[in-house]
Amino acid sequence: MDDAFYRERAQHIRQLAKEADPFIKKRLLRLASNYDAMTTPYARGLAPSNLTDGPADNLAETGRGHGE
Repeated sequence: MDDAFYRERAQHIRQLAKEADPFIKKRLLRLASNYDAMTTPYARGLAPSNLTDGPADNLAETGRGHGE
């Protein structure tokens, strides 16, 4: 499954929750958050930590080049 599927599924479940009684609504919203958690952080709009922190090339940090 891909991130688009999980996002669409979470959105559909939230739509169902709008019409549900309070007990079911709580469970549906929890299910939707589980689908959100299945998407990659980058797909949710967050930058991966390796793009924002640390050196641009991890090989430079080890002193190793390609093929070593």
